[in-house]
Amino acid sequence: MVDFGLGEPDFPTPDFVARAGIAAIEKGLTKYTDTAGAPRLREAIAAKYRREQGAACTGENVLVTAGAKQAVFNACQALFDPGDAVALFSPYWVSFPEMVRLAGARPVFVETRLEERWRPAAEQLERLEEPRLRGVIVNSPNNPTGAVLGRRELERILDWCAARDAALIFDETYDRFLYEGGEHVSAAAFWEKHGARVVVTGAASKTYAMTGWRLGWALAPKELVLAMSSYQSHSTSNASSISQEAGVRAFSDLERSDASVAAMLAEYSLRRQAMLSALSKIDGVEVSPPEGAFYAFPRMSGIFQRKGVAGSEELCRRLLAEAHVAAVPGQAFGEDSCVRLSFATSLDRIREGMKRLAAWAS
Repeated sequence: MVDFGLGEPDFPTPDFVARAGIAAIEKGLTKYTDTAGAPRLREAIAAKYRREQGAACTGENVLVTAGAKQAVFNACQALFDPGDAVALFSPYWVSFPEMVRLAGARPVFVETRLEERWRPAAEQLERLEEPRLRGVIVNSPNNPTGAVLGRRELERILDWCAARDAALIFDETYDRFLYEGGEHVSAAAFWEKHGARVVVTGAASKTYAMTGWRLGWALAPKELVLAMSSYQSHSTSNASSISQEAGVRAFSDLERSDASVAAMLAEYSLRRQAMLSALSKIDGVEVSPPEGAFYAFPRMSGIFQRKGVAGSEELCRRLLAEAHVAAVPGQAFGEDSCVRLSFATSLDRIREGMKRLAAWAS
C-alpha cells in the first residue's frame, strides 16, 4: 500500500532535540511542571514571537499544551458559551467543528474556492448574519488545502473581528513550511492592535517532526491564558516534562533548528512538485498548488461519474481496495468533491502512488 493519508512527517526528530529529551530523563526531570508549562519554555516561545513577529509578549502570554489540538480546544472552552456561533473557513481541519460543538457553540461554515486557491477572505465573513458570532478560527498554512493567508487579508479579518467583538483563533501549526518564496504572517504580528482578541496556536509536531512528543502552545492575553490554564489543570494538567525540555532546546538552538527545518522543507518541495506534476496529467483532476503545509487537495469530481462513485468517501474506499493507495476523503474537511493527499512520504512512494492512481482513474 502507498499511504498518502498520514499528516505526519516521515523524518526523525532532530538528533539535538531528541538528545535533550534523553538528558531530561537521565537528570530526573520527570515530575510535574507548572500546569501552564515550564517557565523556561514559556519564555522561549514568547521570544520566538517577539523575534519573528515583533509581538510585545512575555512568558505569561503562553500556555504549553499537549499539541496544538489541545491549545485550540482549551481556547474554545474558555471563549465560547452555549448558543454562540463560531465561523470556520471551509475546507477546515477536521477537529475544529467538533471542538466548537464540545464547547456548546455552533460552527458556521464559510466557503472558500479552489479557483481562488482556497484562500480565506474578510469579504466572505461580511456576508454572515449571525448576531451571536463570538469567534473565527483560521488555519494558515491550511490543512488540508495548503492555502496561506496574506498580511492584508489577515488584517482585514482582524478588523472585522474587532468590529463584531469576536475572538480570532489563529492556528499556525505549519508556519515553517511554505513554498516558492511564500511568507508566513502570524496574527501575532498584529499584537499591538489586536492582541486582546487573538489566540495564536502552534506546535513542535510538524516543525521538528515531534508528533509523538505531544508539544504545543497558545499565545493569548494573560487573563485568557489563566482561564485556559485553569481548565487544563482539571483535564490533563501539564504537558510532558520530557517533551518540554526537548522543546526548550529546539527553541534556543536556533542555528541547528533552522538547519533541520530547511532540510525538511527542501525535501517537501521536491515531493510537492512530483505530486503536482503527476496530478496535472490525470484526466478529471483539478488541483491548486498548495502554498504551504504538506498536502495536495485535488478536486476529483471529474472521476466520480467515470468510476461510478458517489463521493469522496466511496472514492477513497475504492482507491484503497483496488489500487492499494490510501487517501483521506474531502468530506471530512467539508469538501466532498476533493481528497487529501499527503506528500510527507518518500519520492519513490509518491511516484509509485501517483502511477497507481493514474492507472486506476483512467
